Amino acid sequence: MAHQPTLPDTIARLRGDEPGYERLAYRLLNGHFFERPSRTPVYPFFIAGCYTIFGRSPASVVYVQAFLGATIIPLTFILARRFTGPQSSLVAAGLIALNPALILHVRLLQTEILYTPLMLLTVLGLLRALEQPQWQNFSWAGALLAITNLCRPTAMLFPLIVPLLMPRQWSLKRKIACFVAYLGAIIIITTPWIYHNYRTHKTFLIYSVSTALLWQGSPEFYHLAYEQLPKRHIVQIWQEELNPARNGGHNAFTIEGDRYFTKRAIASILREPAVYLWYCLQKAVFFWFGNPISDWPYHTLFKVKAMRTFFSPQRIVGILASRNLPVFAILGMIVLRHRWREFLPLLAVCGYFTLIHALTYAEVRYSEPLHPILAVVIATAAGELQRRLKSSVISH
Repeated sequence: MAHQPTLPDTIARLRGDEPGYERLAYRLLNGHFFERPSRTPVYPFFIAGCYTIFGRSPASVVYVQAFLGATIIPLTFILARRFTGPQSSLVAAGLIALNPALILHVRLLQTEILYTPLMLLTVLGLLRALEQPQWQNFSWAGALLAITNLCRPTAMLFPLIVPLLMPRQWSLKRKIACFVAYLGAIIIITTPWIYHNYRTHKTFLIYSVSTALLWQGSPEFYHLAYEQLPKRHIVQIWQEELNPARNGGHNAFTIEGDRYFTKRAIASILREPAVYLWYCLQKAVFFWFGNPISDWPYHTLFKVKAMRTFFSPQRIVGILASRNLPVFAILGMIVLRHRWREFLPLLAVCGYFTLIHALTYAEVRYSEPLHPILAVVIATAAGELQRRLKSSVISH
């Protein structure tokens, strides 16, 4: 849920994950440095910076986030210019400027508002490194990925894909040197956080605990959430099965609790691999279009009547257009299929995140930071179709 406009500018306005991030930021300003392993540091540091300037005011963070969110528009234009002309790049930027999901991020104290521009910078850094294969460029690309992972660690395994994106004509020596520079920058930037985790929690922890993410993607969770009646929202499951007061004291926000749920998830997957595979296929769809236990009324394009209860007709059109971006992007890649190698890094990023969330747990908000990539594909394909149409007219 979003901020409650009828409440004063206090933490009472916050819902969902927002109070946790706000509390971490406030505790930072009071000398408590990430005493729990549940979150990575970048976004709480951002909130703490806003509080340092404006005082403890969640509304002030939202105002700063409005400017931060606006940076996504020029970054999308810059990314699009690597693949198409200025006119089509403006179309891509316009799609993002009018994207209702990204606009909503501004109102929420959640990582997406910071993660989206960081992801764009990471992709731009990687593209530059692949185009200009110098160790300095790969170091810069690795540093951007490390900072992005310290905001949200979903891309922690992405370096495994980077060697596959390097052109085949590169020598083995160049590939090794570039990859070492890439990985070295990630290690250098991440090591202080790893050291903090080890010193605080007496265990090796790269970023943070997963908060039972694999269990939420397991057959056990599938039966619980999608097959049992009455249907329950993800919040209800957190209040019951994931509530330490009701599950025997297993807190998913602690190392011990996270390990407990991970063991349960692995046992469930080994017990019912066919159910897990079926659930993974569904999660790949949930990632882009919405999960019925968490994203309603966004999760389907077939309940427009139900959406009218919550949104104006104009807003519904915007939501449906936003949720259909993956469809238009797939159609765009069909148009651009002769340029698939050029788009391979963008496809790899989207494919990686789809796979990670298909294996674990998926909500549509996890895919929203990738919308600028989809907009670039769509705008480039539109420009290509326009060019072909002009060429056809001229030839006749």
